[in-house]
Amino acid sequence: MLAQFRMPALAITIGAAAAVVPVLSLVAPAQAAAAGHGGNGPTGAHTRALSVSNPVFAGYQANVAAGSTSSAAQYKLPKLSCTSAARAITPVAGVAVNNFATFSAAFVFVGCSSGKAVYFPALVINGTQTHFTTTNLAAGDAIKVSTKVTTTGTTVQVTDVTKAITKKLTGPGASANAAYAGDSDWVTSTNKLLGVPKFGTLTFTHCTVDGKTLASAHPTKIQRVNSSNVVQIATGALSRAGTTFATHFKHS
Repeated sequence: MLAQFRMPALAITIGAAAAVVPVLSLVAPAQAAAAGHGGNGPTGAHTRALSVSNPVFAGYQANVAAGSTSSAAQYKLPKLSCTSAARAITPVAGVAVNNFATFSAAFVFVGCSSGKAVYFPALVINGTQTHFTTTNLAAGDAIKVSTKVTTTGTTVQVTDVTKAITKKLTGPGASANAAYAGDSDWVTSTNKLLGVPKFGTLTFTHCTVDGKTLASAHPTKIQRVNSSNVVQIATGALSRAGTTFATHFKHS
């Protein structure tokens, strides 16, 4: 099955993507918008009180001043309840760059392929994706993801703390516009958006923007909905400390 990870966008912009194994080929990431793919959606100030819906992302995103920024988070890979249907999400910490034209991100592919759960790390630098499909991770593994963007360089990293596996890439710099953490989407090579696997609850911890709490960046809370406006992934409130939130499976 051919697939890709992509970046949601709300003027704000979100996400990253991977591939279901076996990987036959990969396609370039496509930007997606709150009101349909290919645009930037609403603009303006965003606060913790603002909650919006998006067809491809659930989590939090904070706009930042153009320049340099970083995004980081931790989570445990959820156990999936798979059927024969191909479904996937990509838990990510990323940064939208160059006026939301593209993004850099670190994430793990979490999906169902041929009735089996599949997990592997992936990294994106300025839209160029690298997928480590032979690095098999597992439910329950503790994961750290981080993306750092400066005008002179970009660093993206996924670490499986449980298995002591780290994947890290560096590349050209860019101008950051937003930092985000949450569950992004997966689409096929024919641009078919895959449904959400039954993952239960996925809790993001140690969430930071520029080394400070996620809450301090006044992020927007976003839930994923389908074309019928049915909530697929609900996003919980930020913790009192401002570094933890959960996403909850609601509908495939």
